[in-house]
Amino acid sequence: MLAAGGWIVGTGTKVVSDIRELVPADLPALQGVDALQDVTGVSGELDVLVSGDVTSPEAIAWMSDFKSRVLAEQGFSSDYPGCRADGTELCPGPALSDLFALSENPDDPSGPPLPPEPERVASVLEAVPAYFSQAILSPGEGGEDDVASVSFLIPVMPLDEQEVLVDEIRAELDPPPGIEAEVVGLPVLAADANSELAGSRYWLTLAGLFAVALVLLVVYRSASRALVPLLPIALATGWSALVLEAVRIPLNPMSATLGALVIAVATEFSVILSARYAEEREAGSSVGEALRLTYSRTGAAVLASGVTCIAGFGVLALSGITMLRDFGLVTVVDLTVALAGVMLVLPAALVWAEEGFRPLPALRRWLRQTGPDSADARA
Repeated sequence: MLAAGGWIVGTGTKVVSDIRELVPADLPALQGVDALQDVTGVSGELDVLVSGDVTSPEAIAWMSDFKSRVLAEQGFSSDYPGCRADGTELCPGPALSDLFALSENPDDPSGPPLPPEPERVASVLEAVPAYFSQAILSPGEGGEDDVASVSFLIPVMPLDEQEVLVDEIRAELDPPPGIEAEVVGLPVLAADANSELAGSRYWLTLAGLFAVALVLLVVYRSASRALVPLLPIALATGWSALVLEAVRIPLNPMSATLGALVIAVATEFSVILSARYAEEREAGSSVGEALRLTYSRTGAAVLASGVTCIAGFGVLALSGITMLRDFGLVTVVDLTVALAGVMLVLPAALVWAEEGFRPLPALRRWLRQTGPDSADARA
């Protein structure tokens, strides 16, 4: 029940992705970014690459309309100081369509502008210096499509908010036939990577458990021997999520995928103890005696190894970099809970496996021992 509660709570745990909260405030690079943003309102750039017949009048008209729609949706005002105004998520950068002053369509004022005349497009492109046009237009070579760019300038923001912004820009991509467009740039890669990590951390944990279970099945050729070592580890993933939520240790892009690391480390301890227990049982020891011998000998070594591992990661908690400090704290919590599961829950799992994983007989015995008839008998 505790593990299930942790799994449910963990799905709502927020992943901190604002770089300003993850690195020291006195970092010169961060101070430079803050200074640039204070002056200009922006500090980065993302681009929309448009490929195909990008110099056609229809493509130019679409780029102009697309850029206007995105800017309006993100709160940009053409009146200075629009880039620094509250609520402005991005500002205009250079675009091929900026070279043309397009006319409003009198039949549809709210729709896309009228495409320029082909002769005007050719004359403007011929008059623009190459050193300027190469920043917004790359002619195709060897039969390849021409490529143009529509740029937007963005401020520093958390990666989850950045992903929302990128998705909203993507939603506005409706190029005409023969034209393809995609949102690119380092901010896009960072936002997409953060979204994948934050959204798949439980899937990564499940994949890790499945991979370990598959390997143990191949080695042991026994479902019980393969799955018993994983039972306390699987439960520990939920317990650790509950503990992290209780102590309010935030996750970040580094610590959000720690489940796979914890599974790798803790499963080793669990497998070693399970194997030693199997050896003691094969030697003729009773269940209780096999557990006592396993934990008095091998258990001490596993405990020492686990504590050493926890202490090694715990040193990161002393780091001045918030991302590393939180990573160290989350690792300490995860490994401590997993080690506790191996030391305290694995014995019960081993005994349960001896009974063939039948929970109902054990539950009936417990009810008989704690029921009113049992109380009268004891009296």
